[in-house]
Formats: sequence, structure tokens, C-alpha cells
Amino acid sequence: MQRQLSLCAVAIGIALGNPSAYAADSVIMEKITVTAQKREQYLNDVSIAVTAFSGEQMDALGLESSTDLIAFTPGVSLAGDIGGQRAIFNIRGVVQNDYADLAEAPVAVYVDGGYLASTQAQTFGLFDIDRVEILKGPQGTLFGRNATGGLVNTITAKPTEKLEGYAEGTLASFEQKRFEGAVSGALGEHVQGRLSVLVNKMGNILENIYEDGAAPDTRAGSVGGGEDGYNDDTKALRAQLNFNLGTNANLLLSANWADTTKSEGPYQVVNTTEVKDAEGNVIDVIYAADDPMGCDTIQAGVCVDGNYDGDPYRPVQGGDFNGNIDPDGSGVKVNKDFAFDDQNKIKSKGLSATFDYDFTTMHLTSVTDYKNFTRVIGLDSDQTASPELIFQSDGDITQYSEELRLSGESMALKWVTGFYYLGIETDYLQGLAASPTGGYLAGEEQNTLAEVDTDSYSLFGQVDYDLQDDLVLVAGLRVVRENKSLWGRLMQNANTDDRKIEVDYSLTPLNEVNLENNKTMWSAKLQLDYKPDADTLYYAGINRGVKAGNFNAPLGGSFSTYDPEVLLSYEAGTKLTMQEGKVQLNASLFYYDYSDYQSFSWVNNAGVVYNEDAHFSGAEVELFLNPTAALDVMLGVSYTNAVVEDLEVASGIFKDTTPPYTPEVQASGLVRYTWDLSSGSIAAQLSGSYQSESYHNARNFTAHTIESHFAADARITWQDQLKLWEVAAYVDNLTDSDHELIGFDVSGFYGTTQISYAKPRTFGLTVKRRF
Repeated sequence: MQRQLSLCAVAIGIALGNPSAYAADSVIMEKITVTAQKREQYLNDVSIAVTAFSGEQMDALGLESSTDLIAFTPGVSLAGDIGGQRAIFNIRGVVQNDYADLAEAPVAVYVDGGYLASTQAQTFGLFDIDRVEILKGPQGTLFGRNATGGLVNTITAKPTEKLEGYAEGTLASFEQKRFEGAVSGALGEHVQGRLSVLVNKMGNILENIYEDGAAPDTRAGSVGGGEDGYNDDTKALRAQLNFNLGTNANLLLSANWADTTKSEGPYQVVNTTEVKDAEGNVIDVIYAADDPMGCDTIQAGVCVDGNYDGDPYRPVQGGDFNGNIDPDGSGVKVNKDFAFDDQNKIKSKGLSATFDYDFTTMHLTSVTDYKNFTRVIGLDSDQTASPELIFQSDGDITQYSEELRLSGESMALKWVTGFYYLGIETDYLQGLAASPTGGYLAGEEQNTLAEVDTDSYSLFGQVDYDLQDDLVLVAGLRVVRENKSLWGRLMQNANTDDRKIEVDYSLTPLNEVNLENNKTMWSAKLQLDYKPDADTLYYAGINRGVKAGNFNAPLGGSFSTYDPEVLLSYEAGTKLTMQEGKVQLNASLFYYDYSDYQSFSWVNNAGVVYNEDAHFSGAEVELFLNPTAALDVMLGVSYTNAVVEDLEVASGIFKDTTPPYTPEVQASGLVRYTWDLSSGSIAAQLSGSYQSESYHNARNFTAHTIESHFAADARITWQDQLKLWEVAAYVDNLTDSDHELIGFDVSGFYGTTQISYAKPRTFGLTVKRRF
């Protein structure tokens, strides 16, 4: 880290000392208009802790996916599953890492006013974007019942009257080829259209050295398996039509489609050992390499049989139950049988219609939205060459939403009110399948099936009332009625093809249930904003947020319900513009008091959500500097102290824990300098981010630790004088950090833990042409 900070200091020194610097427009000080409160406002006038990036900023900074934003947003970290193929936003420690497709995240994600119910849909490429807004803290008053942690609001670029567009191509390491483009313009006197496209293809990063029948486990593996992995093949399309319906009305129609094929989840194996007390409760998980006895499982200080083969010791000290050890640790080599480079398939499609009408004293907005997501996933559960269990899931989520919203303002009052409906139909299956040579479930598969229907109705309103010229009272309320039902079944039948999910519906279910989870919930907000001048804003308030309850449908079919979580948030913050707009300081303090916090606990091959009490506190600071016309500096730091109270980590054993993927400290920095050239300008950029230690499991055992890490990126960009041509060369993960990202503990099944690592150092070249 010291070496990278030194490089940053050198870059700043060179930039400040060069008299020929080009008087370029600042990238980070761009004035961004956002809709964080359902109306257009200048970012620095919004009394919410919000980080926003415009499309131009993201282009200049090289941000290409929804998760790229995390490094530059204090208090936001990454969670997920399937080795990172599904990513989930964690804001201020508020996260629920339930991988089931029936689960909804506590950080709501919206695209063009449409809510994304599927957590899988939250991992998407940013192409042809107008802006992205990341709102921290409960946003339930205006955005609904699943925004206790915050909100990620993405607004795509809209049709224009003038003919315009761009084409952008990228070549990068691992045979990556990426194309992004758009064309926009008038199609008639009152009609405009826009067509946007994204194509990304990346070769395999992981090299699989698997040989069927090779030692130490000579059992036959999955037929045709052992392929390389960690790749991507994505195609996406968006089409929009805008109709000007007279002077007061406008209709925007949009359609989108995306198709992604990837390898099975790019996890790697780390061998781990359960530690039990005399009663058999798992009280810790350690690294197998740290156990000199080489136990299957340690109970009350002695080795015990962990995989029921009659031997309490592992074939190799530091190995798993079958003697497997990862070929090169966190390197790119793996050795696993169930590995196919086109195993996982994710598809989405959607339609939306946004109608706006201006009355004399108010504005009407209607947002109608339809989405469908499908996901078929296969995963080598043990991540080794042994033919153990294969995890599989198949999800189909169809949702429809309608929002009718009225807004207006007078001399002292701004107001918004509306009605919202959301309907979700989820057909979800997850299971375990075993080859004939497998142990548990040999030659069979067991699948948990869940059909969940959700109908959610909301009435909401918020007012901003000027108590004085510089003092505003903000008050909001939302009432939600939600009806949810589940039909759950547990099925078991023969497994004849490891790559296909097979369910014999003619058989009698091992378990069958019908459950309901119907609730009335409410969110509220009360806040004071003090704005003594145009460059100064202070705010403080209390916010009540709720996240709807849901169902557990884990492997093994132990169906159950869990309650809504309720969050009381106390927050104060400031936004200060100084030095004639050359310095922007944003800071916030918060305290969260949770009731029935939804904590996801993963034990071996099953996960369940429990309701717990919790309290979080923290602070965030963002500093944007433009000391000269050519120099941009962006700094961010956050501190989060998150505690889930009395979590039952083992039967009858309770302790306070930290939520998964919640580092106590995060910091980031970016330096960008621009020089004038006869052909245009050139900008050099260096950025880095630090994250302190965290855990990938709610139980916080020893081997659940994700070590602290620092990552850096570098970028240099040339742009011609007319800003039509742009060429950028970049290096991502400059130091080739191999830090851990996501993990799942399956020690009790195989003596292993699934771990995914940061993508290796990547070199790339991007060429863009605007017109």
C-alpha cells in the first residue's frame, strides 16, 4: 500500500509542476442532476448520503459494470455467490447473502424506475448510461419495502432529437473482446428513438488440470467435465421510443433483452476443518493446514470421523476428506471434475412505459414495468477432482409493477404522493445431485421446489416544507400491504445426467407444504434540512425502514417463514462546496437500531434466514478536489461498526457477530491529470481502494475471514480536440492482488471451503468514436 501511495504522490507532484497542463474540464466536479427524491435536483442539494456518477464520468473513469462503482463509494462493499457471477450490494453492513432466487436484497436496485426483484439481475453491464445514483440509508418512503440498506438507481441514456451515437471496442487480457454502441435521433416530427447494444466475450481465466481417474481420488467424475472456467459471453440490447404528445404530455417506451453464458462458478478450494465441542456443536472452523493432527473433524481436542469412512484422519495432512489439495493456492490452476465452460445461463427481458403529464399545478407520472429473469446454475460443490455433490438451481422470476405518482410545489411546499403495485411470480428449484460413484445421494438427486407469489400494494407521500428561507422540514410516510404464498416440495429421484436438472413429478414428494406470509408494514421519515447559502447543506433526521418477510426453502426442504425486518435510522450529514467550486466535502454519521434483522446463516450445503436484533453505527467522508483546471482528486473513507446480537452460531451457543462482507474500514483514492496536446488532450489516472478484514459467513469463525487488501488500477486516455475520438489503455488490479472475494463453508461435507479470488491483473485497450 505504501508503494502505491508513493506512486500517487509522485503523480500529483509531476502534475502540479508541469506548466503546460491542459485546462480541461473537471471529471469529478461535474454538476449532476439526480432523482433520488422522485424529482430532479442538483446532487449537492439532496439531503441524503448519495454518491452519483454520470455516464461521462463512468466513461472517463473506466467503470463498466454495476459492481465497479463499489470501489469509489464509501460504505459500500460486495457480497454474492456463484464465485461472483451474482453480486449483491452491501451498504453500511446491510446485506442478506441468501443466494436463493426467491430472496430479495435489502438494497433495492432500480433501472429507469423499474425495481429488480431478482438479486441475479443486480449484476449487469453498464452500457449507454446517463447516470447511477447510490443512496445510503433507508429509502422506503419513496422507493418501497425492500430498501432498508439503501438504493442503487440507474438511469439509462434517453432518445434525443439530434442524431448522435457512439461505438466503443475493447481488447483485453484473457481474450476479452467487448463492444458497446448506441444510435439516437428523431424518427418523425414528434418521435425520437434510441438503440443501445452491448457484446462482451472473455476467455477462460482458470486452467483446469483435472484427469479422470487420477490420484488421489480415482473414482470416475462427471462425464465430459474438467474444462477450464471463469469466462463470460454476454449480449444485451435496449430499444427506446419517445413520443411527444403535445406540449404537456410525453410517453417513453422501452424494451430490453440480455443473454449471458458462463462457466460453472469460478470458485477454488481451501481445505478447512470443523472444531466441535463435547456435545458435537460446531464452535469454530479452522484451516486444515493449521491442524498438525490431520483430523477429519476435531471434537473436544481429539480427531473424529467426519465423512463416515471409519477413519478419523484425512489421507493427507492439510488436504480434504479425499486427499485433494488445490494445485497452486490462489493461482489460476484448479482441479475439479464438474467443470464446463458453458454451464451457467442467465437471461432477462423487459418492457416499460413511462407517461408524464404536466397539469397547471401538478405533474403526473405513470411507470409501468414488466420483467422476466431466468437462471440455470450448476456448481461443483466441493470444488475438487472428487465426484461429490453437484449444486444446481433453476429460477424463473416474472414481475409486473405499476407506479402512479403526483407531485407539485408552491412557494413553501414541495410534495409527492402516489400508489405502487408489485406482483412477483417465482418458480425456483435448488438441489444436490450425485454421480453413481458419489457417496451421499449416490446416483440420485434431491431438489427443493418453491413456487412463491407476491402481491404488494403501497400508498406513499412526502412533503418538504420551508419553515424558514434556510430551514426545511421533510416528512414522509409509506404504508405497504403484502401478501405472499409458497408451495414447497422436496423431491428425490435418479440422476442420469450431471449437467441437467431432473425432477420426476410422478413421484410422491418427501415433503410438501403450503405457507403464507401476509403483513402490513410502514416506513416513515422526519428530517430537518438547513441550507444557509447555496454552497452549504446540513441535515439530520430519523428514518424508519422495513424489509418484507419471506420464506426459507433450503436444500433438504426445511421450509419456514421469517418476519419483516424493521430499521430505525438516525443520521446527520453535511455537503459543503468550497473554494469557488474547487472543493466538495460530503460527510455523514449514522446509527441503526434493528428489530428482526434478517441474518442469513450458511452451514455446509444449506442456508437459512433468522430474525435477530442488531445495531450498526458509522461515518463516511467524500472529498472531491479540483485544485487546478487539469487536476482531479477524489478521496473517500468509511467506518462501519455492525453488530448482530446473540446470533446462534451453534446449538445453544450465542454470540455477537459482524454481518458478512462488512469491513470496518474502507478507503479509496483517485488522481487524474490532463495535459494539452496538439492533437487534443491526454489524461493519466491512478486509483486505489483498501478494505479491512471481513467475514464471508455470519458465524465469523476463524477460516471465514477475508483478509484486508489493497487494489489499484491505472489508466491513460487520449481524446481529440473535437472529443469525437477517444483511446484508453488501462491496467486493472495493477499489483495483481489475489485477495478473496466470496466464500461458502462446506467443511462438514468435504472438509473444504469454496473461495473466489480477485480477477488477475488485466491489460486492456479501448477505442471509442462519437458522432
